[in-house]
Amino acid sequence: MKYYFIINPNSGKRQLGDLENKIHQACLKRKVPYEVLYTKAPGDGRRIAKSINDAEECVVFSVGGDGNLNDVLNGVIGSENKILGNIPYGSGNDYDRTLRNYEEQFVLSDVGVINGRYFINVACLGLDADVANNLEKTKNKKWIPVSQRYNASLVYTFTKFKPKKLKLQLGEFQTETDITIVAIGNGQYYGGGYRIAPQALVDDGAFDIYIVEKMAKPRILGVLTKLIRGTHETSPKVKKYRNEHIIIDSDETCVFNVDGEMLPGKHFEISIRKNAVKVFNDRTFINEIIEEN
Repeated sequence: MKYYFIINPNSGKRQLGDLENKIHQACLKRKVPYEVLYTKAPGDGRRIAKSINDAEECVVFSVGGDGNLNDVLNGVIGSENKILGNIPYGSGNDYDRTLRNYEEQFVLSDVGVINGRYFINVACLGLDADVANNLEKTKNKKWIPVSQRYNASLVYTFTKFKPKKLKLQLGEFQTETDITIVAIGNGQYYGGGYRIAPQALVDDGAFDIYIVEKMAKPRILGVLTKLIRGTHETSPKVKKYRNEHIIIDSDETCVFNVDGEMLPGKHFEISIRKNAVKVFNDRTFINEIIEEN
């Protein structure tokens, strides 16, 4: 079985030569044929993954962050012979935080579909999505450490945020209200380690959905503090649902954050596909590549 490594060269801190050497050593030890490919523009991960012959049994690795993983996922999904791999090499690596809880070498993971785009971790709308979408503004500030970019974006977004007026439908439940946060979790983490869905499993066939309605900004801080600690499920301000399908409508264009990628629109249909992709989870192999000497 051949391994393909689709690398986002803009992810991670290590020199690319060192990264390629780690890949070479890990594959050489196992006598596995491999190929290294680089993305140059948005969408390349999907295009490259899709171009690999469907008849070939292989593992297609995303080497980068959650955005690159999402791209590669969308190029692998639907193939019977392509296994999705993930070398967590970005600043967030949130899907991998959940995957580490599994001992199996291969995990049959559920995936979400939002307006035709697949996602494997979390889709969110509202304050948390705006924070993620505003990260680009902090990347241009060289004085902000990489580890603090999300927190810097959180402060920036919080001062400007206005609730979104949404119509939501989850099964028989329907509501129309002003929303602070909607988070739809297949995985447990987002934002570089915020545990939004502490009980979520990637193979249980349902989303863990969290809704926070409009509230005064000082109260939002309390909810965010609980979210950082992973104790927000006890908050009366946070409503949790489990469902396989959710429909969201807005009169104004709003932007979902989907595995770190932005998806604008006014109408969103989100559903889950059970056991839709086989995910490589040999932690020894992965760690040999990502661990520093």
